[in-house]
Amino acid sequence: MLVITIKVKVKPGIVLYLVKYSNMRLNIKNIVAKNKLVILLILIGIFLRLHKLDEFVTFLGDQGRDAIIIKRIVTFEHFPAIGPISSIGQVFLGPFFYYLMAPFLLLFNLNPLGLAFGTAFFSIIGLIIAYLIVKKELNKRIALFFLILVVFSSIQIDSSRFAWNPNLLPIFSFFSLYFLYQAIYSKKYLWSILFGAFLSFSIQLHYLAMFLLIPVLIFFILHDRKKIFQVGCLKRIFVSFLSFLLFSSPLIIFDLKHNFLNSKNLIKIFTEQKVIASSSFLDRFFTTINSFFSYILKINLPPYLTLFIFFVLIYYFFKNKSFYKNLFLQLNFLNFFLYMFFFSLLNSYRYPHYYGQIYLSFFLILAFIFAQWNKHRWSKFITLFLLIIFIIFNGRNYIFLFKEGNRQIWRAKIVAQSIIEKNPQIPYQVVPIPYTEMDGHIRYFLEILGKRPLSEANADRPKELYILCYEKDCDALNHPQWQIAAFKNKKVDKIWKIDRVKIYKLVHGK
Repeated sequence: MLVITIKVKVKPGIVLYLVKYSNMRLNIKNIVAKNKLVILLILIGIFLRLHKLDEFVTFLGDQGRDAIIIKRIVTFEHFPAIGPISSIGQVFLGPFFYYLMAPFLLLFNLNPLGLAFGTAFFSIIGLIIAYLIVKKELNKRIALFFLILVVFSSIQIDSSRFAWNPNLLPIFSFFSLYFLYQAIYSKKYLWSILFGAFLSFSIQLHYLAMFLLIPVLIFFILHDRKKIFQVGCLKRIFVSFLSFLLFSSPLIIFDLKHNFLNSKNLIKIFTEQKVIASSSFLDRFFTTINSFFSYILKINLPPYLTLFIFFVLIYYFFKNKSFYKNLFLQLNFLNFFLYMFFFSLLNSYRYPHYYGQIYLSFFLILAFIFAQWNKHRWSKFITLFLLIIFIIFNGRNYIFLFKEGNRQIWRAKIVAQSIIEKNPQIPYQVVPIPYTEMDGHIRYFLEILGKRPLSEANADRPKELYILCYEKDCDALNHPQWQIAAFKNKKVDKIWKIDRVKIYKLVHGK
C-alpha cells in the first residue's frame, strides 16, 4: 500500500486570521442569541417607520419649501445661513436641518422621498443608540421597556415618516442630556464638545428646545455646587460654550449682518405678542398635562385624572431610593417635569411636536417604573397589561398598515408636469387660492423640471400667471390676492383640472 504524505506550509498570520474570524462568528452568534427580543423589536421599529413610506409621506407646502432650499444646497447654488421660520414672531431657526438632510436628497437623485427616508434613518439610528445608552447607564430591563415604548409609540412613528425640522428633536434633545451627563462626570473634552453641538442642533430644530437650558442649570445647582467652580469643570463648560457657538455660528453671523433682526423678533415675542400669558396658569397647566398624555398614550383621559397621574409620578420618584442613585435618570426627570411647568407659562397651542423635547425622557421614566414593578408576580401582570394597552391604542394609528396612501409626492409632481406641458413663458408666477394653501411642493417639481417660477415674494411682472384653485370655483380674474390683482390686463387662456386642483392659466390681453 502506497501512502503519500503532502506537507502544506501555513503561515502563522493566516492561522491567526482564521482563529479571529471563527471567534468573531461565534461572538456574533452569541450576541444574536442573547438579544433576540431586542433585535426583533428593532426590526419591528424599522418596519413601522419605512413600510409604504412613498405612499404615506407628507409632502405639502412646508416640505416643498424645505426641499427647494435643500436642493439648492445639493446643486451648490445657495448655502443658507438661516433655517425655517418659526410659527410665531418671524423668528428664524438655524440651518442645521437643511444640511443634515441634503445628502439624502442627493442620494435619491432629488426625489423628495429621500428627505423622508433621511428622517426615518436618523430616527432608527437614534432609537438603537438611545437603547444602548439606557442599557449602559441603567440596566438591560429598563432599556428593554424603554425600547418597547419607543418602537410602538405612534407619535414617534408618525414624526419619523416625513421630513420636518421638529421631528428629530426627541432624539437630539435626549442625546444632549446624555452628553451633558457625560461632560460633567467625565474628564474627556469630547463629551463637552458633543453637548454644545447637540444643544445647538436641538435649538435649531425647534426654538422650544431652549427649555433644555432650565434642567441643565438646575442640574448644575443641585449636583455640582462645589465642582462647578473647579478649574476642570470650568474648562469643560467653556468648551461646551465654544462648541455651541461654533455650530450656531451661521445664525449668529446672519443676525450680526442684519442688525440683530432675529434677536429683536425673539424679544418681541415676549414683549409685544404676550406669549407669557396673563390668563389662569392652572388652566394652562391642566391643558398642557392633559394634551401631553393624550398625545403620548393615545387615550383621551379626563384632565383631573392626568393631573393626578402627573403628581403621582412626582411622588413616586421622590420616594424611590433607586432614583437618587442614577444621575442620568434624574436629569431626564428634571427635563420632563420642568418642561411641563415652564411650557404652561406660554400662551400657545399644545401641538404634538411642541412636546418633542420630553418624549424620550418620559419613556425613560415609564420604563424605570415598569422595571421596578416587574419584580413581583402580580405587578408583572399589571406591567404586561399596560404595555398591551399602550400598543393597542397606538396601533390604531398605524393607518399605513390598513389603508392606501394618498401619494402626495406623486400628486405634486403630476400637477407640476401639467403646467410644464403648457410650456410656460419665463418669467411666470404661480399662486394658490385660497391664500391659506401653500404651493411649495408644486414649485419644487417645477424647479427640478427646469421651469422655475418667480419666487412668491417677487414683485416682477410675469408673462403668465398660473392659479392653483383648491376651492370648488375660483374667480380667477377678480380675486384680491396681490399677485392676481397686480397681473394687469389679464384674461384666462386655459383651464384644466389635474388630480384635485383646478388650474387657470392667465395671460396679458392685447
